[in-house]
Amino acid sequence: MAVDDSDKILDAVLLVAGEQGWSDLTIEAAAERAGVSAPEAISVFPDKRRILNALADRFERLAATTVDAEAGDPSLPVPERLFDAIMTRFELLQEHRDGYAAVLAAARTDPGMALAGLARLTPAMGLVLRQTGLGDRGPIGCLRRKVLAGLYLSVLQVWLSDTSEDLGPTMAALDKRLRQLDEIVASTPIGRKRRGRKKGFGEG
Repeated sequence: MAVDDSDKILDAVLLVAGEQGWSDLTIEAAAERAGVSAPEAISVFPDKRRILNALADRFERLAATTVDAEAGDPSLPVPERLFDAIMTRFELLQEHRDGYAAVLAAARTDPGMALAGLARLTPAMGLVLRQTGLGDRGPIGCLRRKVLAGLYLSVLQVWLSDTSEDLGPTMAALDKRLRQLDEIVASTPIGRKRRGRKKGFGEG
């Protein structure tokens, strides 16, 4: 199957899931919406686990290539760089809002689905750290990934209830949490030392 057809099916999956819910989604319904034969779609996505993996893989590819260039500008404060990189993810979610919301709703009642999603979250935050010029390796990098994962999940709850067109509440929540995080880090002895060098979030 061509890559374009795979993307058509994944887009259709999100549309159908947004309309009917994740539990009622069938690959046959998604294939019909995508204009692809059901046997062809099933040969590529034989079950929902494969669909979820494909959705997550595509999302990470998009997040890697569509991030604002300012996210990597070392002259900007760390909270601003992180804001740009993380907000890109919420903008991508917004493109298929109902579908992703249906997936997240299903994960709340499916421990296996939730664990699979969480397993992908810390590596995803590693990408965010690399995009913003922050290290994601070693003990400090591991801590950064986990802290950002918690922050992302917190803001994700705001996004789910954000019905505004410009995602104002989501942006405000992300900005607030990033600045709180920077203040917490800056209050530590190491943070105070690095703040003198205009660094943030344990940058060094």
